[in-house]
Amino acid sequence: MRIICFIFMLHLVLTTSAYCQQTAEDWKNKGDSLTAQGEYGEAIAAYDEAIRLDPNYAPAWSNKGNALKNQGEYYKAVQAYDEAIRLDANSTDVWNNKGDALMNQERYSEAVQAYDEAIRLDPNSTVSWYNKGNALKSLDRYDEAIQAYDQTIRLDPNFAEAWRKKAAALSASGRYDEAVQAFNEAMNISNEREDADHKGLSSEKASTTLRAGEVEGDSASNEISIGFKGPDIDMVGDLDGESSEGAV
Repeated sequence: MRIICFIFMLHLVLTTSAYCQQTAEDWKNKGDSLTAQGEYGEAIAAYDEAIRLDPNYAPAWSNKGNALKNQGEYYKAVQAYDEAIRLDANSTDVWNNKGDALMNQERYSEAVQAYDEAIRLDPNSTVSWYNKGNALKSLDRYDEAIQAYDQTIRLDPNFAEAWRKKAAALSASGRYDEAVQAFNEAMNISNEREDADHKGLSSEKASTTLRAGEVEGDSASNEISIGFKGPDIDMVGDLDGESSEGAV
């Protein structure tokens, strides 16, 4: 009996010792693994342990922000990103992620500022320009949004969603001919990427609708009816003059 107790106590001591020897990086890596599995609550607990061991460990704060954002806790995510930025303000990804969390709170002006910081750090960040365009579009600052989408397209001409969002901003600005051209470009890129047997748009005559601002869940009252024949798009409908937009 004494031997069994001794073995149990020895195991407990060794386990506790191993636990205590884990570093902040170990806990951060554990959090990353849990995040990849979608276990955000446990991941946050792991990042908190990393932060307890090293309160100045910026990656733990940043990744905690990501887990919080994935869990829909956007306010807390921004707080975590702010702490990461306080410790290291030179991460494009952190500024982008902060902008995303702000967008989800409809804090669009602050999101633009976050994306601007990301662009300042990396002027060739395609995603930063694209996200900035989305934030500006949500503020109805369509001309500026179009400029941001143009920068996105300059960096990645095959970014179909940037063409689609640009089309929506152009339509909301009343620049319907340009909107159709941009939408046509988005469709051409999408078609080129899809298998010939599984195209989203038929090579035969089809009908589609372009709504000002209606991309990825946005809504608007402004419609352009478009007839699609292969790679060509012709406007066949009439245009309404007003538009509205929801959150991206």
